[in-house]
Amino acid sequence: MIASGKKAPIDIEDFGIHEGISEVIFTTISPDDVPNSAPMGLHNRDGRLFVRIYNSKTQENIIKKPIAAANIVDDPVLFVQSALSDVEPERFEYVEGFPVLKDALGWILFDCKYKKGKNISVVELSPINGKINTQNIKPVNRGFNAVIEASIHATRYVVFREQKYLEHIEYYNSIVKKCGGAREKEAMDLLYELIGLKK
Repeated sequence: MIASGKKAPIDIEDFGIHEGISEVIFTTISPDDVPNSAPMGLHNRDGRLFVRIYNSKTQENIIKKPIAAANIVDDPVLFVQSALSDVEPERFEYVEGFPVLKDALGWILFDCKYKKGKNISVVELSPINGKINTQNIKPVNRGFNAVIEASIHATRYVVFREQKYLEHIEYYNSIVKKCGGAREKEAMDLLYELIGLKK
């Protein structure tokens, strides 16, 4: 599926982007056509799409060419490589001259509006193009994963009633509050209820 802003509006939910923060790999391109990739949290709050970025190659590239792609990826090695080193050039393909990751489950191309901050800048995103490469596309959501981790600690708390498990649950609940959507937050409310505690 390829969608374009001119042909048909892009429904980001088709790409699995729901309320909360989806972990994606952003690709950008430098003025001298060098592709770059970096993990980012794609925020979807009240219909507003944005990322927060630090001083980085991604920031420099967006300032000079205000376009970026959110690549939906389920490969943990690619996340680590994108975070801490350069991804090999052969792992990119080009769509209308812009780099996306060949191994992406799908990607969304955005026009970017950069708002400089003191330490962290915000980039407002408007989808202009996209492609889904698989039927079961689902971005990583730290809130969802945190619910799973909290559930594991909750089962241990029910058996052992040890404070350390409550501390783990609260830690993961803080991630759900930050990154999760309505369903993840509902799950944590239920978890606290079922272990007999108030949030």
